[in-house]
Amino acid sequence: QEADRRRVDRDIARTKQTALRTEPSTTHDFYRRRAKKVARKAKVRERRLQRILSSSDRVERPRAEWTMKLDFGRTPRGGSRVLLLEDVGHEYDGRWLYQDVNLALEHGERVALLGPNGCGKSTLLKFVAGQAIPALGSVRVGENIKVGYMPQDQVGLDWRRSALEMVRQAADLTETEARTLLHLYLFEGDEPLLPAGSLSYGQRSRLLLAILVLEGANFLVLDEPMNHLDIPSRERFEEALEAFPGTVLMAVHDRAFIDRHATAIWAIESRSVHRYSDRSELHSLTVTGSPRE
Repeated sequence: QEADRRRVDRDIARTKQTALRTEPSTTHDFYRRRAKKVARKAKVRERRLQRILSSSDRVERPRAEWTMKLDFGRTPRGGSRVLLLEDVGHEYDGRWLYQDVNLALEHGERVALLGPNGCGKSTLLKFVAGQAIPALGSVRVGENIKVGYMPQDQVGLDWRRSALEMVRQAADLTETEARTLLHLYLFEGDEPLLPAGSLSYGQRSRLLLAILVLEGANFLVLDEPMNHLDIPSRERFEEALEAFPGTVLMAVHDRAFIDRHATAIWAIESRSVHRYSDRSELHSLTVTGSPRE
């Protein structure tokens, strides 16, 4: 219950800050109206939280016996400019999926990358992570930035090696320390000794997350990180991501997750990638055709 309350409090505070920052910073009627609407939404959430907390019918949620621990620990800050995309273009099967992409990420931003299947989201993340080179333009990562990349196809894992071996390779850990870490990531019994190719997709995802933690990344590039995680693990992932002090660029589909954690949105549309402050702005401008700031 206390964890729920803190999460809702953070959500309310973030919503209020967005409204207070947006309304005085623009003279555009569309954005001022939207900022006031966001502020009203924060007030409604605040009143709803008070009603829930004061209700005698509120029941403490039972604790899960096992939850995934995801502690990013002390992360190097890096520079304020984390990423710069300049005139980036991507072509596939003789057609351009996007061109003239000029975007930047600053330290601490958490950007959700949206777009329909097949639009090039995973490829754009590969460009950012240095796993591929765009047909046009350049991708530059800031000074002292260490990228932690989690792909959907899990190519970062050696499927012949065990989870225990890969964790010990990622950090200077004894076998006991490595086993303890993997136990916290829901690896039980002899599972740490199995080759990665014998593990389930969800187990391999948890292994990748553990390795990112150990390698000390300060810029996470995550391709559908919520896939194949059970509810307790998803909740722990969200809590850790909220506490992560670095920058995050993630391809996700979960609307609730985006609303809670994304500070901005990159949407692949109209053969380019456009930036929006949140899903409400994305929907409003897509439907009405109103100008962007």
